[in-house]
Amino acid sequence: MSVSLRIPCALLALAACGPSAPEPVDSVILITLDTTRADALGCYGGSERATPNLTALASESRLFERARSVAPLTAPAHASMLTGLIPPRHGVRDNGIARLPSDAMTLAERARDAGLDTAAFVSALVLDRRFGLDQGFDVYDQPERPKAQVSSHYVERDAHATLAAASRWLAQRDGERRFFVWIHLFDAHVPYRPPDDCLALAGGDPYRGELAYVDRELGSFLAGARERGELDRSLLIVVGDHGESLGEHGEATHSAFCYDATLAVPLLVRDPAGYGAGERSRAVVSVVDVFPTALSALGLAAPDDARSHDGLDLRGEVPADRDVYCESYAGYLNYGWSPLAGVADANRKFLASSEPELYDLVHDPHELEDHAAARTQLLADAQQRLAEFLARPALSPEPFGASAELIAELRELGYAATGDAVSALPSPLAPSDRPSPRSRASELQPLLLANDALDGRRWEEARRKLEPIVAANPKHALAHDLAALAALQLSDFARAKELLIARLALGAERADTRINLAIACENLGDLARAEREWRRALELDPLNDQAVDGLAALCERTGRNAEASALRASLQSRR
Repeated sequence: MSVSLRIPCALLALAACGPSAPEPVDSVILITLDTTRADALGCYGGSERATPNLTALASESRLFERARSVAPLTAPAHASMLTGLIPPRHGVRDNGIARLPSDAMTLAERARDAGLDTAAFVSALVLDRRFGLDQGFDVYDQPERPKAQVSSHYVERDAHATLAAASRWLAQRDGERRFFVWIHLFDAHVPYRPPDDCLALAGGDPYRGELAYVDRELGSFLAGARERGELDRSLLIVVGDHGESLGEHGEATHSAFCYDATLAVPLLVRDPAGYGAGERSRAVVSVVDVFPTALSALGLAAPDDARSHDGLDLRGEVPADRDVYCESYAGYLNYGWSPLAGVADANRKFLASSEPELYDLVHDPHELEDHAAARTQLLADAQQRLAEFLARPALSPEPFGASAELIAELRELGYAATGDAVSALPSPLAPSDRPSPRSRASELQPLLLANDALDGRRWEEARRKLEPIVAANPKHALAHDLAALAALQLSDFARAKELLIARLALGAERADTRINLAIACENLGDLARAEREWRRALELDPLNDQAVDGLAALCERTGRNAEASALRASLQSRR
């Protein structure tokens, strides 16, 4: 049963007459909906039956019809919401590869410095505190990571559990104090496993069934917040981090492309005094606008220096000629593709890669007809606008190395995580000899099926899917790693060694690549090479249990029992 939102008469009256300008609020509630297409929600033209609570909330809010994410990836999008910076400036360009720099000024830090209580409740490993998004939060509540991985679903918690944790915090805190709380809901991400009643509400569509479940749980949470009086004093922002392709442009999920299937997101801003209630804005807006909007609502000034933010206060006017930035470096970092970035305004979207694209969003909203070759002046103008975004000052990157365990867990969520630290990435406007993302769309479905086969321990099936990708695209780092893993499981150690050496030649080495190469070399009798690989893996990730155990076993095999004992003792001390 859904929990419909009741609209107080006072709020309706205020909406009717409308305050002349928004007043500061006591607190801010930010709710981020992972993997949520705007057009899947009833308030954006989707199923009213599946998402009635968000529809009711929209009637109390200003709804932005042209909201976009900065990237079809969770970590970069949330980093932009919390800092107001586009990804080239904050440095989080993919999931699992970088920490938000400590010198970033986050929304939570600004709120905490002003005396507010701050708390975050996140639902998935992709936003683990190790990625730096916990800066400024007194409480950073995330799913507990189990000692042993038992399935591909354990690293997320459902909306009910996350919202219950947030409700407990809100109910137990000092109700007189101001607060900023961020709540992240991950349910619409693969795998889609909605409850049966929510699946039925969505007409049997499992993705939309997940959104029906989120809507139901969100309705209950907001009803509680209303009863406690929190909605009477708080600005409420509900925003998607990115969408889901669902097969459009040859992509089943998200991360590879920058079409609106994965960039167009819902964005609702509810003012407790009714400012903007029921309005549907056609302004071009971005998730970077969360930062200045929340600060303005709290009566706090945004940072005013050379590294100021890229967003706009959505409680004010948005210029009609505004354009917004987007990017995806997932293909460059993982698949051997060229970089991808772009700009969009109210009429057009330009995407830069080794094959530029230009779309008329008014007449071709699904971005099917590329005008880049025919509209050369428009293309040049868009390239200049993109260059201006890319020229803005950036934060200094900080060293970061994700463990092999963390990489594996991110991959279980469907992300092409590499753990490779990013220092300097090529401009999407620079000439590239790599293929464009759209020219390699045919690689995505086999890669998805191969991941599923690996998860199901169907090694030969995985190899059949991966080897053609390696042959067609020798720079596809992830396909090399996964094909080598399948070969290892099939005891084809010679092929695994060949694939892993080729993978290392692509650069940006990783501990798990070295580990798998060590295993292949040991089984081929090349113990000297195996030892070098084990030791190199430990240099890359000194806390990697598998590397410690593997090197200890090799030492025992070669009669160096004292060194093996010391290694095992170090391993035991961490457990």
